[in-house]
Amino acid sequence: MGEAWILKRGAAAGQSAQGSHAMICVSAPAGGSLVCARADESLRLDGLDGVAAVPVNANGNWNVTVSDGVRGRSAPVPITGGGELACVTLTYPGTPAVSESGKLFTAAGGLKSGMTLNGTAVVVGGILREGSTGGFWLGPAVNLTGYSTLTVTGVLCVSVERRSRICVGSTSEKVKNPALEPEAAAEWMGGVGVEYTASLDISSLSGAYYIGSASMGNNLELTRIVLS
Repeated sequence: MGEAWILKRGAAAGQSAQGSHAMICVSAPAGGSLVCARADESLRLDGLDGVAAVPVNANGNWNVTVSDGVRGRSAPVPITGGGELACVTLTYPGTPAVSESGKLFTAAGGLKSGMTLNGTAVVVGGILREGSTGGFWLGPAVNLTGYSTLTVTGVLCVSVERRSRICVGSTSEKVKNPALEPEAAAEWMGGVGVEYTASLDISSLSGAYYIGSASMGNNLELTRIVLS
C-alpha cells in the first residue's frame, strides 16, 4: 500500500488559489494516472510527473490511487479540517523477472518465459494438472516484495478427506511436503468439479519464495496463478 502522514498548517496556508479546503500532496511513479476520490467525488490527473498537489474541498476519508494501466497502488488519506496538507507516497510492487504484468501463469499461455515446473504436475492444454502422489512448485523462486495477495484458480478433480494446500515457502521442500509448514498456505476448499479461487495474504513477505502445492492425495487442475 502506501504511507500517509498529515502535516497541520494554518488556515491561511491551507487555502490555495483554487479555493480548496485542504491539499493532498502525492508522490508516485511518473507517467501514470492519479485519482483522488471521496464518496461520489473524484478528481483525476493523467500523465503524473512524479509529484502532484491535489486541492480537495471537504473533510473525510479520501482514497488516492495511482495506476499505469497494469499495476496500481492505493492509500487512504483522512482530511479532518481546513488548512491541512496531507502527503502520501505510493510505489508500485516489483514485477518478478519471470512474470508478465504480475501474472505468473495463465491458461492461455501456459507457464511464462523463464518459469519451470517441478514435482508431480504437468501442463496440458494450458492447464497445470497436479498429480495425486505429491506436490509441485514453480521455479525459480519469485520475488514477492511489494505484493499483498496470491490468488490461485482451478478445479478439484478428486475428493478425499484432505484437500490440497496452496503454499508459499522459503524452500521448495516447504511447499511440496505436507508435513512441513510453509510461510503462507491456504487449504483448497473448493468442491469437486467446481471452479474455486484460493487466496493467500502475502503482505508480510519480502524476498524470494517458491509457489506451489502440497498434495494430500488429491488432483488439482489450475488455470490461473496471479500476484497482486
